[in-house]
Amino acid sequence: MLDPANVPEVDDGEMTARFVVSNRHVNRQTGTLKADAFVPHPYEELSVTRLIQITDEEVWGVGQAVAVARKPPRTLYGRGDVLASTYRSQPNLDVIAAPAEGNPNHASVTGWPSADDETAQVMIAKEIAAVARFVVRPELGP
Repeated sequence: MLDPANVPEVDDGEMTARFVVSNRHVNRQTGTLKADAFVPHPYEELSVTRLIQITDEEVWGVGQAVAVARKPPRTLYGRGDVLASTYRSQPNLDVIAAPAEGNPNHASVTGWPSADDETAQVMIAKEIAAVARFVVRPELGP
């Protein structure tokens, strides 16, 4: 993982992971993610994990920690991998380093429309989901 004392800015070419903790966010027929996986509502920031200087085991460990920290705890189904540049190609969105306890690779996608405008958030999320690569949690593989 990144050194918490030396976290660089997020580069356009960096891959990020959005952890999927709801099976409703996965289209079972196509094996792709639905837009809801990327909608920050009721918030205006979206949490992601940067996939640099991190092992596969560490990525899944962070994802599992995210899932069990939910109230109530959730199942980790997988992750949606998206380039930082994909988020930044949307008007006003940016990806900023936001190290969190236990996850120095944490980042926030900022600049979303107001939480009062969920429709606008969904429109953007649809474009992101269309290019996201869904990676199934290894233990849940096909």
